[in-house]
Amino acid sequence: MGGLTDYSDLEAVVSECVRRDVDLLLTPEFAVGGLPHTMPGAVDRATSLKQLEDAWARSLPESLTVVLGFTEHTTAGLFSSAAVLRGGTALHVARKVFPREPGITPGTTSLLFELGNIPVGIIICADARHPELTASLANAGARILLCPLNNDMNTAHAVEWEQPTADALHGRALETRCYVVSADVAGSSPGRRALAATFAVSPDGDTIASTGNCPGELLVVDLTL
Repeated sequence: MGGLTDYSDLEAVVSECVRRDVDLLLTPEFAVGGLPHTMPGAVDRATSLKQLEDAWARSLPESLTVVLGFTEHTTAGLFSSAAVLRGGTALHVARKVFPREPGITPGTTSLLFELGNIPVGIIICADARHPELTASLANAGARILLCPLNNDMNTAHAVEWEQPTADALHGRALETRCYVVSADVAGSSPGRRALAATFAVSPDGDTIASTGNCPGELLVVDLTL
């Protein structure tokens, strides 16, 4: 459930994506640095988009688009963000609209980016429980909704939130008629358990594929568009 510290932590996954001819890699929310539990923790983990480009984007292969979750430092505050990295640069950044983490500033509804000619939207973790956000992206033309998650929580909350989290992802797919693809953290530690809610959901609301609660598991899915 810990976060990535540098590109070497992601290198094996990137190599496997290239080997399997993957177009896009989606990582969990706060993939870089891990989930901040306190405001000082958020400050310690925060990085600027430029720093993210220098440390991560320039090492990626040209053929792969990576959506990388991180704590973003800006002059307007700290955000739970997901950067779209391709060709050595950050093409787009989405910021969580309804953050629950200490010290994290609310963002605004993000724009779409294109993967090939396919419009793609990003909703981050708790934002998936707000259908007005996904409706806005679908109305703008999105055909795929990416949802970076970080459901690292205490055991009691894990029991409480496991089904509602899955229901929200499947519900947003059915309402918008979009594919919904999520990437969540996995594993457990004393008193804590990740939900591992990594899914690919069809526009009909059906599960195409999902993972178990095994850290490091890579889910590869072909979407028919």
